Amino acid sequence: MQEYIVKAGDTLSAIAKRFLGVNGDWREIARINNITNPASLQIGQRLLIPIAASPPITQNPEVAMVRNTLQGVYPPNKIAISFTTVGSDVIAKLLNTGQQESFAKTKDLGLYRLGIFKLRDFIAYGSGLLQQVQMSPSEIKVMLVTSANEGSLDAINTWDSQYLSFGIFQWTLGSAGQQGELPALLNNLKRRYPSEFQYYFGQFGLDVTSLDGITGWMSLNGNRLVNAADKNLMRQPLWALRFAIAGMDALVQSVQVLHGISRLDRFYFTPTQTLQGFTLSQLLSSEFAVALLLDHHVNRPSHVIPCVADAIARSGLTPAQVAQSSIDNEALIIQNYLTLRETFGGTSAMTKSRERAELARQAIATNNLSPQRFSFRSNRQSRFI
Repeated sequence: MQEYIVKAGDTLSAIAKRFLGVNGDWREIARINNITNPASLQIGQRLLIPIAASPPITQNPEVAMVRNTLQGVYPPNKIAISFTTVGSDVIAKLLNTGQQESFAKTKDLGLYRLGIFKLRDFIAYGSGLLQQVQMSPSEIKVMLVTSANEGSLDAINTWDSQYLSFGIFQWTLGSAGQQGELPALLNNLKRRYPSEFQYYFGQFGLDVTSLDGITGWMSLNGNRLVNAADKNLMRQPLWALRFAIAGMDALVQSVQVLHGISRLDRFYFTPTQTLQGFTLSQLLSSEFAVALLLDHHVNRPSHVIPCVADAIARSGLTPAQVAQSSIDNEALIIQNYLTLRETFGGTSAMTKSRERAELARQAIATNNLSPQRFSFRSNRQSRFI
């Protein structure tokens, strides 16, 4: 038997299909758990689920868990997978059914997948989950604008020096010898939804360690992935497919959004001497400003605070004057900030700064982002409780 905790929107038939396959009978789950009324499920209720038999595995291929909880494209049990490349297309074939799908394209040392699940769509179908993780409307707006400059929820990249990148902010495994941000994301998933982490990753020997919530290490079958040889294992198409499918799961998607906005805790709400002991949240408080700052931090994290400090100085002000004045100087500071960030850092300046800023301006024009001072509202304190 395995245990499952009922979540919002669950039904016995959906749970049966998820764990027992398309022909799974919800009555068996009801019988095991002494449920007489199938409509009486409660959020948080623990159910015992029988373990479905796995289909026979032939040709000794690698085994992947292939499930898409949003569309039901894949069956819910372990199945054998083979991979082939046709031109630049990487094709996964399900050996028990013969179903095959091009899920990525080859590039350099590995492959990439742009993904099909966009945050703007998740905002609609996953609104309940975002409420469960206590995302504020402002935080959702900011994430929506910022992610438009990044990737899809099921995006994958294994072709560059980071070995494996995943999701809307392309969190990475980290270069050889270095920690990465992807383990911290997965650690968040493991903490909030341990069953999902085990389903997609843990049962295949993958584990994560993140002591600071920002970066961390992955391990595979007990071996920490540190050097290039170890990290190269994550370039395999099998792992790319597993991550892509996990990125299609609504619970994994909700953790991506929450983990993305929690990036603000690292720089927006933290006092710094560069700003005379003030926080960015005390100086720039509109949804527009936060979207610009978060976008900059995803792209060039070390540039954000000194660039804002320069913009305040160029505006003829000090951080203390901005924080303590009743006069709204935000528009002037942002104007100078956007001019500066185009070249701030020289050859390592923010990628496509002007184009990315334009997307935020378009969000203002469509009333999806506010430029008004104090318009940004965060639920971070509620999430810390």
